[in-house]
Amino acid sequence: MKALYKSAPGAGNVSLTDRPVPVLNETDNVLVHVKACAICGMDFHIYHGKFPCTPPFIMGHEFVGTVTETLPGVTGLKPGDRVTAQPHLYSCGTCPACRMGLTQFCADKRSIGINRDGAMAPYVAVPEKYLHKVPDNIPDKLACIIEPFSMVVGNFGIPIREEQAQTAVVIGAGQIGLLGVVAAKGYGIKQLIVSGVSNDLDFRFPTAKKLGADVLVDSTKENLTETVMELTNGVGADIVLEASGSQAGINDAISLVKQGGLISVMGGTKKDAISVNWDAALKKAIRLHFHMMSNYQYMDEAIRIFADPYTDLSPLITREAPLEDWEEVFGLMAEGRGLKNVLYID
Repeated sequence: MKALYKSAPGAGNVSLTDRPVPVLNETDNVLVHVKACAICGMDFHIYHGKFPCTPPFIMGHEFVGTVTETLPGVTGLKPGDRVTAQPHLYSCGTCPACRMGLTQFCADKRSIGINRDGAMAPYVAVPEKYLHKVPDNIPDKLACIIEPFSMVVGNFGIPIREEQAQTAVVIGAGQIGLLGVVAAKGYGIKQLIVSGVSNDLDFRFPTAKKLGADVLVDSTKENLTETVMELTNGVGADIVLEASGSQAGINDAISLVKQGGLISVMGGTKKDAISVNWDAALKKAIRLHFHMMSNYQYMDEAIRIFADPYTDLSPLITREAPLEDWEEVFGLMAEGRGLKNVLYID
């Protein structure tokens, strides 16, 4: 089978090459015929040699496909079932991380397309317990981004529900930020403010608007805190998704969230240290919630929202192409063009 293969560490070392069809075993007991695989930021960084991984392997972990074969003992799935996967496999279930529900940090964990063969190929073998059925009314291009959406559901959507939040702010209009728009609207937020920079004006801001953002703020030209305070009668936002990873964005989050409010941190700074107004956070009794990678528990919630969306979610996908065009799509990502890109395998 033709697969997008990372043959060695470092930048590049990726090519479309022939690989054997996976053979099922006692652990990887379900064979999935892959229909589509989205390109994650991790895939992009793996391609450029900037993300920890252990080649050689087939790339890709955000996918949707159809079960074609199962081994005896598989009881919840059958050939023909449409599925997606939680990509971080083989967690032990007994270590401290697993007992806290943070299976993505288990030392035994191995991830599809990062530490073992992934889904940018016609077939992938996965343990049954990591697969979720996907309703037919979710199109392939959206079904393959259920896993990254589940991260935002768990760390922004569900807290909105638990906090009974009325006003939310998303800082950063990239992939995570726009998935945050979907999560916020999916959980019934009343007022949603999205902050970005001038480069977001042509595409990402219009996309945020289509997805349901109420107010858009170019933080390079407008004072985000002043805007939020004006819209909330001086109270501040109930909850903030910090998805920019910028020093300015993080300090804006502290400044504009209400006293006792919640900041969900999903944007990495890519720096060893930044300057943060820690005392301001202390004096407001702000709660901070950090997150890294996905885990299994929010997949069903993500599927529920995608299966019964509040609006058309297709603007999340900006490029669709066959697997053979992978170099062109990775090139567009290098230029910072588009949002979420999908490769069709079959």
